Amino acid sequence: MKNRKLQIALITLTFISLVALVIIQVSWIINAANMQEKQFNHSVKLALGHIAKEISEDEAICIEVSSCINSFGNGSCLKNMFGKKEWFKVDTIIKSTLDYYQIEIDYEFDIVDIRKDTDYNKCEKTYFSNNLESVLLQNAIELKIRFPKKSEFIAAQIGSMFITSIFLIVLISISFLLITRYYKREKLLYKSTRDFINNITHEFKTPITNISLANSMISKSETVIKDNKLSQYSNIIKSEHQKLKNRVEGLLDIARIENGNTHYCETINICKLIDSTVKSYQVQLQELNGEIKYEKLSDRCTVHADKEQFQTAISNLIDNALKYCDKAPIIHIKTSNKDEYVITEISDNGIGIKQEHLKQIFEKYFRVPTGDIHNVKGFGIGLSTVKAIIESIDGKIEIQSKLGKGSKFIIKLPYCKES
Repeated sequence: MKNRKLQIALITLTFISLVALVIIQVSWIINAANMQEKQFNHSVKLALGHIAKEISEDEAICIEVSSCINSFGNGSCLKNMFGKKEWFKVDTIIKSTLDYYQIEIDYEFDIVDIRKDTDYNKCEKTYFSNNLESVLLQNAIELKIRFPKKSEFIAAQIGSMFITSIFLIVLISISFLLITRYYKREKLLYKSTRDFINNITHEFKTPITNISLANSMISKSETVIKDNKLSQYSNIIKSEHQKLKNRVEGLLDIARIENGNTHYCETINICKLIDSTVKSYQVQLQELNGEIKYEKLSDRCTVHADKEQFQTAISNLIDNALKYCDKAPIIHIKTSNKDEYVITEISDNGIGIKQEHLKQIFEKYFRVPTGDIHNVKGFGIGLSTVKAIIESIDGKIEIQSKLGKGSKFIIKLPYCKES
C-alpha cells in the first residue's frame, strides 16, 4: 500500500516538475526574445543617428528633400525621389550603416513630413530618426525605416536556443508519457498476477480441507492404527497438509493486507504476546538443541495491532531463524522503549545474508540463495508478510546481517497507552 502511494507521489511530482520546467523554458524564451528586441531597437536607434548625420552632410540630398517636401502635399519623398541619384545615395548610406551595426534584414525607408504621415508612432516595425528635422531645417521632417521581417529576424537570433529548448521539452514530455504508460502496464500486470495467485489460493482451500478431513477419517480406522506403515503415512499427510495450509494462509494474509482488509485492530501487549509465542517453540527447540532468550527491558508494551497478525509476524521471524541456521540455533529477543515507540529486536546466529541481498529481502517471492543448504523450503512470502503486517499498523522494520554470523530484525511500533 505504501509503495503504491509512493509511486503515485513520484509520478505526480514528476508531472509537476515537467510542467514547471515547461513554464520556466517558455518564460526564458520570452525573456530572451524581449532582450533581443531591446538590443535590436537600441542598434536601430544608433544606426538612425549615424544615417541622419551622413544625410545632413550631403548638400544635394538636403536640397532634394526640401524640394520634395515643399512641392508635394502627400508628405512623402518615396514616390517623388525614387529612382533619382540622391535617393540611391540615401539607400546606400542606410545599407552600409545597418551592415555596420549587424542589422542584416530587409528594410523599407522614406523621408516624410510626420504631420501628414499616417504611420507615425503607430507601427512597431517602423523607426524614426528624431533628428533629421534640425538637420534639414524643416519642421517635422523625419527619416523612417521599416523592417517588415523584424519578428523573423529576432526569432532567428534565438533560433538555436529556441529549437534546443523545444526539443528538450518534447523529449522530456515523451519520456514522461512512456514512463506513465509503462507504469500503468506494470500495475495492470501486477494486479492480474495478484488476482491470479489469490484466486488459485482460494481454490486450494477446499481441497486442503477435504484432504484434512479424509486423512482424519483414515487415521481413526483400526486398520491404520494397527499398521505402523499406514499410520506413518497418515502422519506424513497430516504434517504436509499443515505446511500447505500455512503457505496458503500466508498468501491470503498478504492479499488481505495489501487490499487494506486487515483484521480488527485492538490494543495488545506485545511483550506478553512475544513471551507466549516463545514458549510455543520449546518442543521444537529441544529437538534442535537450541534456545530462545527473551529479554524484556520495556515498561510500555501496548500497541494498536491485530493480535493474530502480529503473532504471525513474530512467528515468521522465529521460523526463519530456525530454518536458516547451520548449527544449534540461539535466538535472542529483546523489547525496549525509545521515545514514543516500542522496539523489538530479534537476533539469531544463522547463516546471515549478503549485503547485496538486504535491499530485496522483504520483496514478495524473493528467496536468498543459501549456498550449500538445499533443504529449506518456502515460497519467499514470510518476510514480505512480516513487513506488510508491521507497516499496516504504522510500524517500521529493518534488518542488519553479516554473512556467517547471523541476522537482526528491528521492529519499531508506536506506543499507545493502556485502556
